[in-house]
Amino acid sequence: MPEEEIKKIEDNDFAEVFFQWEIPEFTKHQRSLWWYMVVIIIGIGMIVYSIFTANFLFALIIILAAFIIFLKDYTSAGKLLFQITEDGIFLGNQFIGYDKLKNFYIIYDPPAVKKLFFRMKGLYPTISIPLNDKNPLLIRKKLLEYLAEDIERKHQSLDDQLESIFKL
Repeated sequence: MPEEEIKKIEDNDFAEVFFQWEIPEFTKHQRSLWWYMVVIIIGIGMIVYSIFTANFLFALIIILAAFIIFLKDYTSAGKLLFQITEDGIFLGNQFIGYDKLKNFYIIYDPPAVKKLFFRMKGLYPTISIPLNDKNPLLIRKKLLEYLAEDIERKHQSLDDQLESIFKL
């Protein structure tokens, strides 16, 4: 992220910034040769099945998914500035006010999981933010002033777990 863009976000007219750190745009997984071989075999099997069942749209979806996975491997993840302010959160240059957030929860089980999650009101996906080296207790204390905490959540969402298991 260019320096002038970071300064522009830091000097926002919205509110005081309590916490900020950089996060990757997406998680880049370390995949072995075996992982690629298994994925290629499964992909070819699914394409053959779709041809035998005359489901060509399914074959096209499998080919596009494989293209996206391999393309994601060869692009580097950029950095986004994440900020917690008194009016809401910034994710890159996108502002999300506390009025649009339903609640938050923190899953802190190092070294496997150190993440902050925000659930939005309505039919929006959960926002997952890696905590890196930030103190989750300080972040939790500050967020409790503005949002309710979902204390029943003890584990990552199913899609985050599947992403970690299958390295997608």
